[in-house]
Amino acid sequence: MYKVYQVKSGDTLGALASLLGINVNELAGLNGLMVSAPLVAGQYIIIPNKNENKYFTEYTIKKGDTIYEIARRLNVDPSSLLRLNGISKNDLIYPDEQIIIPRENVTFYVTGQDDTLADVSKKLNASIADIGMQNGTIYLTNDQLIVYKK
Repeated sequence: MYKVYQVKSGDTLGALASLLGINVNELAGLNGLMVSAPLVAGQYIIIPNKNENKYFTEYTIKKGDTIYEIARRLNVDPSSLLRLNGISKNDLIYPDEQIIIPRENVTFYVTGQDDTLADVSKKLNASIADIGMQNGTIYLTNDQLIVYKK
């Protein structure tokens, strides 16, 4: 959830961090720079992408969290949440790691072998037409993410 930013004349790490609402140390670390490093107009740096995703948000793992507990709180199938984040059921999660979780009124499905559009429609409790409008081209390949926002 990052993008490339081209530095403009007068930009500083501190000013950009403030504008982005993040800590200057985080921005410097993201780019392998010292906090005091001067920026040069035309230089490219990585910044967090502040464009909100309408389907998902980031969640920071807290001490004691489990995928199963998070899924229960969100009323999401735990195995779907694992697949969404590329985590296997035997993987450990740690505090301060980030995963993506669905926003309110968003359902999702990660396709499996031999799924049909009718299967997906049933799982998401949405019409095939509505699913198509929100997802564009759907190939139904294995592990394709399909979303539906009510």
